[in-house]
Amino acid sequence: MAAGQGICYISTGVSRRMESIDMADFTSFSALRSACLDLPSGNPAASAAAARREAVLTKPPGSLGRLEELVGWLAQWQGRTPPQLQQVEILVFAGNHGVTGRGVSAYPAEVTAQMVANFAAGGAAINQLARTASARLRVIPLSLDRPTADFTQAPALSEQEFLAAVTQGYTAVSPACDLICLGEMGIGNTTTAAAK
Repeated sequence: MAAGQGICYISTGVSRRMESIDMADFTSFSALRSACLDLPSGNPAASAAAARREAVLTKPPGSLGRLEELVGWLAQWQGRTPPQLQQVEILVFAGNHGVTGRGVSAYPAEVTAQMVANFAAGGAAINQLARTASARLRVIPLSLDRPTADFTQAPALSEQEFLAAVTQGYTAVSPACDLICLGEMGIGNTTTAAAK
């Protein structure tokens, strides 16, 4: 994924269930897999209530297009109708990729730290998007002084390094947020994202 791209996830509702997962459970791939297989499924009744509400609004049916579908999805994951966006968070995780040593990027890995500083100073596009959406932006640097291994030569992360990164991401999520948008940045990230 290129810098500035991201994925949005719902936190409220899911976070209440996830609070019961002890972080000590993230001690192996097997334990993490078990936690992922036991995720909540959302609240279909809230989604159905949102659809019923949409049906009685003064507008042609379906005239809001994908927005109506997103409202239902958001209601299901928040467990309430109508859904709310009072506390939106954007988390951008920054890391350095060992594959950059192969010259896959026009920029050296040191630029990642410079970009993090620019985010902190409010000078990046994501800062403007966050401000426009009244979202809280947090940039989380992940061991910028120690890039991952070059994945063309070895696994990028050991099991313990991967689990430490997952744990850092997990603990970064605020249980009070209504919506969380996840992003990443790091020189070499396009190469890493394109690898199979």
